[in-house]
Amino acid sequence: MRCFVALWPDDAARERLAAVAREQQRRFPRARAMRAENLHLTLAFIGELDETRAAKVAAVLDALPFESFGWTLDAVGAFDRARVLWAAGPDCAPLAALAQRVRALLDELRVRYDRKPFVAHVTLLRDLTRDDARRAAAPIAPPVVWRADRPQLLQSAQREGRLRYERFVPAVTEDADFGADQTLANRPLTKRDA
Repeated sequence: MRCFVALWPDDAARERLAAVAREQQRRFPRARAMRAENLHLTLAFIGELDETRAAKVAAVLDALPFESFGWTLDAVGAFDRARVLWAAGPDCAPLAALAQRVRALLDELRVRYDRKPFVAHVTLLRDLTRDDARRAAAPIAPPVVWRADRPQLLQSAQREGRLRYERFVPAVTEDADFGADQTLANRPLTKRDA
């Protein structure tokens, strides 16, 4: 399965980003808007990962000490070669540090990932023409304020003929270890619970 480590926006940020995407699609009608439920910030793109290794990555991310922080997105721009329009903001030290920590964890787990430098952005539109990409830069007013929550391992999945990004949830097995912080209320049931 195709996996990546990412942050989901909080509900208010997701709604604002979806609105910004709709505004930008009016500027660039030939481009495709990302669906609101797929909006995310990638910290590390992994690619293909088997379920066993994905379960280990997810468990390590769940155990990662994390303190929420704010990230402000105040502009849109484009990556010409990738043909995407993105939203981003000024450098955010906690965000850069989190991306670095996530990548260090992947290194410790010997999980390969795309080593391109981390560039904090949220893709809003795809299939932007090169001409449109050159004139994409614009402010976001008022800026979007995103309250960052814990990083998660996401996977790409086809649902009802559409691509969806979903949190990876390991398959439940008889001998599954859910960690000390898991309770019956917040973990999948097993045969032992019956």
